[in-house]
Amino acid sequence: MLFRLNISMVKFYFIGIDGGIGGFINKYVKDGLLPNISQLIEDGSMLRTIPSVPVDTPTNWATLMSGASSFTHGVISFTTHLPGETPQEGQYIRRTQYSSFSKAEFLWTSMERAGLKPAVVNYPVGWPPQISRGIVIGGLTPGGDLWRVFKPAIFSTVDPRFIGNWIKNVYPGYEKLQIHDGLNFSINVSKIKIEGKILPDNASVSFNIFKDKKDFILKEGEWSDWIYADADGELIVFRIKLIRLKLSENPEVTVYVSQAFKARGWAYPAGLEDTLLETSGPWVEGFDMPFISDTKRPYGPTNLSPELQLEHASIYAQWFEKALKVLSDKTGYDGLIMHYHLIDSLNHTYLALLDRENPAYDEKKAKHVDDVYSKAYSIIDKMIGNIIKERPRDSTVIITSDHGALPCWKYVSLEAALSRAGLMKYEVKNGEYYSVDMNRTYVFPYHDPVQIWVNLKDREKGGIVDKRDYDSVIEHTINTLYSIKDPDNGSRVIKLALRKETWSRGRAEERFGDILVFFNKGYCNWDGTTESLKFDLINKERLQQEVTEKHDVAGHHTTYLPADSEGYFENNAFTIFSGSRISHEKGLRSELRDVAPTISYLLNIPAPSYSDGKVIYEILK
Repeated sequence: MLFRLNISMVKFYFIGIDGGIGGFINKYVKDGLLPNISQLIEDGSMLRTIPSVPVDTPTNWATLMSGASSFTHGVISFTTHLPGETPQEGQYIRRTQYSSFSKAEFLWTSMERAGLKPAVVNYPVGWPPQISRGIVIGGLTPGGDLWRVFKPAIFSTVDPRFIGNWIKNVYPGYEKLQIHDGLNFSINVSKIKIEGKILPDNASVSFNIFKDKKDFILKEGEWSDWIYADADGELIVFRIKLIRLKLSENPEVTVYVSQAFKARGWAYPAGLEDTLLETSGPWVEGFDMPFISDTKRPYGPTNLSPELQLEHASIYAQWFEKALKVLSDKTGYDGLIMHYHLIDSLNHTYLALLDRENPAYDEKKAKHVDDVYSKAYSIIDKMIGNIIKERPRDSTVIITSDHGALPCWKYVSLEAALSRAGLMKYEVKNGEYYSVDMNRTYVFPYHDPVQIWVNLKDREKGGIVDKRDYDSVIEHTINTLYSIKDPDNGSRVIKLALRKETWSRGRAEERFGDILVFFNKGYCNWDGTTESLKFDLINKERLQQEVTEKHDVAGHHTTYLPADSEGYFENNAFTIFSGSRISHEKGLRSELRDVAPTISYLLNIPAPSYSDGKVIYEILK
């Protein structure tokens, strides 16, 4: 692939920090831990920015780049129900992460139309590419799985609890490793066979990728380089870490195999991957969010040690630093638009451990968690500093999150409450699971986002509610939601339930449920499993218990109002604008949909089509 010399001057750097919380930024800036972010704030303005509803990842990265509310762009969380589909269907379709799902234009398209070249890197809703002259690297949010070949795995001769999440006492699943002849073992993961041989003389292990004949030696605690291997004709890439090697009559060996991604297919223009592989290594989406399944919990907040997660995060941050330098030098771009996910993973895993209202609060654990957060934000600060260190003097830097998070420690089953009120009907599938009967169900909930749909005739397949009964069903449902009480203290769980038309309207409003639902702090609708985010098949406990204390998920955002905050816990986002054209203002409040129009104003180009945000003139010189 031929590249031109970099003759463009970068006009702006947009660096998205998923789940970043402004209160934490302020705390660590005050502690002197974030020198680069501190300087950006000093040279600009930090705003409290209000997300779109639902307060979720795809939704608000779409809001940031479209300059439009979710009622206009229609990217509604992760699992959107569309009229005309069966009620169950949309729960299992991952489409909102795709750029093509938006009903509003994105900034990179309006940039290109104005003759500017964008670089869109790891940006949710950034794939497939919508531009012809720019650069696109991946972008479906972790969990999109378009390029993942296998998930991470642990192989060990002993129970590897020592690399589990020791703060929360949750541990990864693993496969038992058998040592043969006192020295040899083999690992099979997907279609890759890895052979290992213990080398007692220098306390190391020799590894060989069987079919590809790749040899390398690791000592305890060492990572391999990136390993390129053939999986039935597909070139894939992953890494190995030798976690533990204890030599004895019965050696202890623990091997960690990272997730594997396809080596190609994730970059535009095609062929750009080869340059990045040679210079920076592979792009591996979600590398900073490791989770290893066990039989009980196939999905959820990380169950690996904070040390191992932060190792992943540092490796991932260094990839961005190297890759963006290569792209700048060899291809050039006028504006960088990128995303990094680490903090959102920490929020889901740890946030409630910092809240003194949490029944499980422990001062010692809180100090450990604060240490994890401070190191994580420091990794991000260092990454930002390295990315922008050669920026042109007149460029603008934008650092923003898509949302924050609030602590939670109680799981709420909407299905139990709606079933109690006769609004949903379930039939026994077996002794432990119940299946929804849509022929007798008047409303059904979606959980990503938290919304209630009426099973309306002529709109839903098999709908049973007449239009003349619509209002009464809505009223009954809202009253039922408000009746959900915490059995421990009698307090109301639902903070606000309202008809969607009382919130907003727009060209994508048909993608919203009939009732928007928001919880009080401490409660959420996700217990860390995929099952809890589905309504069609539920276990006995979910059908019988409306509120249950659970600590698997320690922080959430989708379930709360956009501006909810308490102390330095905030569900709203933060946005920093910094540069020679930005004034130094404090205490300003704006909306995430105002970011793209403000960038457009700085670029002297039209805002993206259908943008309904405004230019933040208060921060401009």
